[in-house]
This record gives sequence, C-alpha cells and structure tokens, in this order.
Amino acid sequence: MADEFLNPYTFVPAYDRDGLPEGLADGPPPSRERLREECWTGRIGVRLTVETPLLLLATSRSRPPSEGAKDHRVYPVLLRDGRPHLPATSVKGMLRAAYETITNSRFGVFGDHTTPLAFRRDAGYALKMVPVSVVAEGVIGKFEIAAMEMYDKDGQAILKDPPRHLEKVTAVIAGGKNRTEVVRVLRPGAAADLRPGQRLVQGIAYVTGPTIERKTHERLFYLEPLEPGEKRRPLPLAREWSALAEDWHRLIHSYQEAHKDLFGRRGPDGRLAEPWERIGDGPGQLAWSPHIYDKDWLKLKPKTVCYAHLDSSGRVERLYPVLVPRDLYSAAPAELLPDSLHPAPSYNRLSPADRVFGWVAPEGRGVKPSAYRGRLRIGPVVCEQDAAEAVERFDGDGMPLSILSSPKPQQGRFYVAESADRPERPVPDGVAKEDLYRPGRGLRGRKAYWHHAGLDRTMHWSEGQGKRDPAQVRVGGHYREYRRPWEPADDKGTPAPDRRRYLTEHGKEQRDGQNRSIKGWVRPTTVFRFTIDVRDLDEIELGALVWLLTLPPGHFHRLGFGRPLGFGSVRLDVDAEATSLHTGKQYIDFYRSLSAVLPEGDPMTALARAKAAFERLTDDLPQMTSIRKALLAVMRGNPGLPVHYPRVRPLWLPREFPAPPDPRGQNYEWFTENERLDRKKIASGSGRSLPSPTTGTPLIVYRVKEADGSKPGKSGKR
Repeated sequence: MADEFLNPYTFVPAYDRDGLPEGLADGPPPSRERLREECWTGRIGVRLTVETPLLLLATSRSRPPSEGAKDHRVYPVLLRDGRPHLPATSVKGMLRAAYETITNSRFGVFGDHTTPLAFRRDAGYALKMVPVSVVAEGVIGKFEIAAMEMYDKDGQAILKDPPRHLEKVTAVIAGGKNRTEVVRVLRPGAAADLRPGQRLVQGIAYVTGPTIERKTHERLFYLEPLEPGEKRRPLPLAREWSALAEDWHRLIHSYQEAHKDLFGRRGPDGRLAEPWERIGDGPGQLAWSPHIYDKDWLKLKPKTVCYAHLDSSGRVERLYPVLVPRDLYSAAPAELLPDSLHPAPSYNRLSPADRVFGWVAPEGRGVKPSAYRGRLRIGPVVCEQDAAEAVERFDGDGMPLSILSSPKPQQGRFYVAESADRPERPVPDGVAKEDLYRPGRGLRGRKAYWHHAGLDRTMHWSEGQGKRDPAQVRVGGHYREYRRPWEPADDKGTPAPDRRRYLTEHGKEQRDGQNRSIKGWVRPTTVFRFTIDVRDLDEIELGALVWLLTLPPGHFHRLGFGRPLGFGSVRLDVDAEATSLHTGKQYIDFYRSLSAVLPEGDPMTALARAKAAFERLTDDLPQMTSIRKALLAVMRGNPGLPVHYPRVRPLWLPREFPAPPDPRGQNYEWFTENERLDRKKIASGSGRSLPSPTTGTPLIVYRVKEADGSKPGKSGKR
C-alpha cells in the first residue's frame, strides 16, 4: 500500500536474563593473571565496506551558514592525513551495542529513567475539573469559574489595566449554568452599575498569559455570596494529603524539566525575553505559564490556586496547574525493565558484553572494584581511499539535512511492551493513553535503526536535476528522506500544480536551529580496515563476536550520524590474511620453551567453530532465537516499504501516490491523529503501536484535512 511505512527505529526484544545457561549468564570476568588453556587470544582483521553514505563529521569545526539562522551549524567531513577518519571508538560502540543485543546482555547504559514520564490529558478529562484554592494543609476550597476576555486573536492585551496572576479582584459577571463571563473588572472607586442578569463577586484572577495560539480569555476564580448562616465546606479528599502534595511536586518538576532548555529566548529586537512574554507565533515563541518557570510552584502550600480532578464521589484525587494538563504515568520506565537487564551493579554480576567490552559501576554505587577494562580492543581504522576518491563534497553551505527527531519515550505506544516477559509484543492497539506506562507492562527492548533497503545507490543520493525540490521527487519509489525540502510556499500546505507534492520556493533552502548541514559524506563502496585484538575469550564469547562479523549477504550494521535518515549502513567481513588466533594452551607451551614458535594454525576454522558453538547454544533458547530473527530483520531492511518518520497525507494528494515529506515539518500531526478520540475512546484505526520487526501490520500514513486550515482529528474523518 502507498500509505504503509517503517518508522526509522524499532526495537529488538530484551528478555529477563534470569535462568540463562553458562556462557550467557551473569558472573565475574576471568582473572588476568593467566590465559585459560581453552580460550582464544589474538587478532581478527576486519574489512568495513560502506553501503549507504557515511557521515563522519568534524563537530569541533562546525560553523554557522553564510546565510540563514545563526543557530544552524554546517559540518565539514572529518579527515586525517588526507583520508576520511573513522574513530575506533565509534566502531567499538557500534559493535558493543550489537553484542549486547545478540547475547541478551545487560544494558551498558540505561540512564536516569526512575521518574515517571508525562503525557497530555485530553479535553474530556477537564469535565471533572473544578477550580480550587489550598486553604490550609489538607483543606481545599472550591471556586466557581468565569471566562475573562483579555487578548485579541494575536495575543495582544485589550485591557488598559489587566489584572495580574493571582490578584484578588472585584468583578461584574453575567451568565448561567453552562458559561459565565466577566463583564468588567472593577478597580477601587469604580461603581458596579449592575444591569439585569449581572452580579458582583469577589475572586482571584487566574492569568497564565497568551500561552496558546488564538487564546483570548483568562479565568476568574470567584466565590458566590453565602446565604445567611451558610458556611463554606472544603472538598473531601480521595487520598492522603501527603500523596496529593508529592504528586503535585513531581508534576510541576516534570513541567519545568521539560521546558528548562527554553530559557534564553530573544525577541525580534534581540533583547532577552522574559518567560511570560509572547515574542512571536509558533512553538517556543508564545508566553509560558507561571508553573513552567516559577520555582515557588514546586511546593503545594496555602494560597495555591489550581484545579482539582474529582472522582465519581466528588472527592479530590489529583491537583493540576491548568485545566487541560499533562499528567504522570503510574510507573517509571526503569520499573518496567527487569532487574537482570539493568546495568551490572557489581563486578561479580557482569553479563557477556560487560566481560568482553568492559564495565564501569553505575554512578553512586560505591562498589569495589568499580570498573573492568574488558578483553577486546579496536585497532586504528584506516580508509583505503584518499579523500578525493572517498568523499562526496557539497559547495557553499552544504546540504541541509532533514530534521532529526529526538528520542521521545513519552510515546508509550512505541516504547512499551504488553508485559515484561513478552517484550516482543507491543501494547495492543487502541489502549488508553494513561494505561501505557503502568505496573505489569514492559519495555520493548533495545532501539535499532532499520537498514533502508531498495534504494538506488547512485540516483537516490544525488541532488537530481535541480528543476524540482529534490526532497519532493521519488527515486525508484523512494523519497530522499535525508534531505530537508525547500521552503514551503505558505503555511497552509498548498499543493504544487500537479498535486503530487507540496508547493515549495525553488532553491530556497531551510537552515535553522532544527536541522544541520553537511559539507560532504563518505561515498558508498568506500572501504575501511581495522583489527580487533581479543584476549582470553571463551568459545561462546568469541562465537557471538564472529556472528556479528559474518552476517548473511545483504545485512548491514549501522554506524555514524544520521542513521534514521538512511546514512551509515556498513558491511563487516573478516579479513583472513590479517587474522591470527591461538589458544591459551598454545601460548603456555610457547612461553615454556625459549625455542618454541606459535603454530600457524587455521584461524578461520577456529572462528567458524566458535560461531557454530554460539549458534548451538542459542538455537535451543526461544528467547535468543527471537532476538536473532528481529535483529536480522532490521539489518536486512524491507525493500517494499519506505523508511521515514510518521507523517500525514493531505486530502489533495491522489491515493496512488505516497505522501511526500511536508516542508513545514509537522510530523506531530501523525501522533495527534494517532491519539484521536471518538466518544471518549481511541478512535477506530488510531492508537497504533509500533509493530514488531518480524510481525504485525505496518504503520500507515494518516489522511487528514490540511489545505482548508482544519486541524487533524477535528473532522472525525481520515
């Protein structure tokens, strides 16, 4: 189908390690005092062949473009002695990640994922929200709410003396059960001058600023006058006050952590903007709500004004700073990963990858020994061709790459498994968003990038004839996903006259803080050579390494920058002439006699036997064969499906044509449509989870209205 695609990344399952057989189980590394008789020491020669362009970038020598945004960076190719330079550490990192995967080792690095992630509540959640104030610890009072018009459609203030956030005010209001509005705010000395249907109230202005497009109203939290003898009663609590306060702190901390990188904005005049200022249109340009930047919001205390979500009995179960809030999942990612897969906590509990490649104790553990050097070293990586032959160069400010999406584990439909013991199974399609990260779920495993199969090695990686936007033209059925489209003709997604692509401004490149440009890349067919020095590896340890160095034809590792865009598919092969291996017994005999020499042996036969031993061990373990099949699928790719980030297709595009990249970069619309609700539930056909690499129906490009200005999900149609 024209609408099916592969997301650039997928996951190879990682299973609970408890119960793995010897050779794959946890344990201490071998002693360095002597070589074990049956284990292997020596050197393996490797030939690395570039399949898709390889990005080796000199990051320390980047510069801004000659024209365009100064926060954009242009990167030259990393060269040394007139040849492309591939750091040995990059190769080792690639091999370690693959070795961890194929041996189901512990994660070498997992990061601080101990805090629950956040997600955006839908508008229906607000129906059970009421405005409240914290009267005292454990005492919450309820307000009524009125809409207060304060801005025009461009976010500019329309009141001469607008109330400040949390200012106590007297106001004239009007309205009924469904909507109450502020007619005017009375300043000291002003007459009320009430008209029929209007009434005078005391309240608190809840002013968060022009934080969203076309926002025109703020809110007044007010109290209705009491009848004689009537008393105000606090709202009952559904949970302990300490739990409500702790959840509040974690939520506000999540808000502020998510926005900490936005400080330092500058307005059109270059002046440093305050957080509450609106400096333009679009993401990052609007005003921020106080809870996003004000540290005083971290603590729930008397006089805090906010919203309470009530349970079916009218009791307060959660508190929020805004009416349609973000919320925290009930479990953190770290809680969904089996303990046996977390980074090794001590020297005596190392997994195979730790024992071969090395290990550093997790920060703060305070264990001794706190590190292990490992028994594998990558020698210098040398390119066979010089830069003139190996490097494709781009003039001027180089080629602008597509925007690379940052990791978003909040997208639980992609990252979360149905259960911890079945990581190969994604959460079922259509599961409610709040039910993703919860106890009993699992993580999908280790992230892996699809090989972009089926590309025309020559034409796909060219700029075309220059008559049309090269990113909007298909080559052999595939768009040039790696290249950012030219500037859009407008912000409406207007089609070109042939209605097969978006209308863009001819030759006008997009260079801003969201993407990067490159001055060149390493061409396909370029060859690098390096050696792997191994010390005292047993047959299973060596066999897993050999498995990675002798993949079936048409399977590739991924290396370098830009892997989601198709860059960096490389082929590894063993160089027999540069390979020499001996057992510990052979070294012992050699050192016992001053006249002895190491036997020449047959290292390729030794490698083949080690690989066979590793395969025999894992063939009898269903979980290990599942890992192998998934990894091979990703390394092979699928020539029948394009690989790109999720995106939508406008209604003007004929069904038989795949959706081209949107020059406006609005990939978020796919995720908006994927969460679309119908009668308070995920709509039919939406709520798709990331399929397994080996099973499941591919993701599809959603059809949404676009050119007429309507937003995804509002029409109820796709």
